[in-house]
Amino acid sequence: MRKTLAIIATMLPVLILAQQLTSSSNIIITKTWSQEPSGYTYPISVSVPSGAVPQGGFPVCILLHGNGGNGGGMVPAFSSTLSCHVLVAPSGYLNSWNISDESSEAPDVEMIEELIDTLQTFTNINPNKIRLLGTSNGAALSNRVLIENKNSGIDIICAIVSQLSEAQYHNNNFYYPSGATGGTDPYDGYDSITTPITGRKYLSICNNNDQLIPYGGGPSVGVNFLNAQLATYIVAQSQGYTGTQITGPGTAIGTAGAIVYEYSYLSGQVVHIRGNAGHTTNSTQLSYVTSFFNDCNNIVGLTRNNAEKLNLYPNPTQSLIK
Repeated sequence: MRKTLAIIATMLPVLILAQQLTSSSNIIITKTWSQEPSGYTYPISVSVPSGAVPQGGFPVCILLHGNGGNGGGMVPAFSSTLSCHVLVAPSGYLNSWNISDESSEAPDVEMIEELIDTLQTFTNINPNKIRLLGTSNGAALSNRVLIENKNSGIDIICAIVSQLSEAQYHNNNFYYPSGATGGTDPYDGYDSITTPITGRKYLSICNNNDQLIPYGGGPSVGVNFLNAQLATYIVAQSQGYTGTQITGPGTAIGTAGAIVYEYSYLSGQVVHIRGNAGHTTNSTQLSYVTSFFNDCNNIVGLTRNNAEKLNLYPNPTQSLIK
């Protein structure tokens, strides 16, 4: 009897840790900083596909909303595009992510790091297929994760309608902020050099008629952006590309009304998609996301209703980044 109890006691920690993530799982991540000295717990929406767990576990996509949006709106907007992914969508403090001059000064990169570490403990999750997809302000946070996070389990990052800024890359180096962001600093507090890890796929989707984030680069919403094509080339270099920047019109893909242009590096590991969908996406761009993530086959276009859920049609007085 004592031997049996000893075996049960030995196995108990394993049983506690061996949990599966479900749509009703409550992931609790609390951070403290100057704005929330007592702590702020991020709301996190979770959606797990029905059916059998694939070999190796489900891939996960962390969805990051635009400024003014929330995680709950991201899940239905991408549930068909990434139908066999577990979708995990946190909501940022004051419905924004801390990049530069946002209302939030929250440690969002640290939160994402803890969220990924937590997701990798669930038995039905593939710890080597953790992906991020961000729109606008969320894309800027995705780019911060690309630059700053060293977890090799992150294999794909997709940034939609926001490219790298001069703060994140200047003087031929990638940077992260050692303290507060924004203010009068010429590079928004991004003062510490770092090197992104290699082995990640990266997809940039931007539009040359975006009225909020300038495709050709320049100042907007308190940030100086790089040219979108140049930004993707810089990411390709960080992943091992040694050739010259791809210029010209790009490779046309899609059908009439939704044609986009592809700029592909490293045999498709790093890709830029140029479109003309304003500050949102068209059906070809969403189809490309599905193909790029390559674990799902169900393709869907982004409807006006879903775009509003994503907060990609902002109030004229509202910024998605700042």
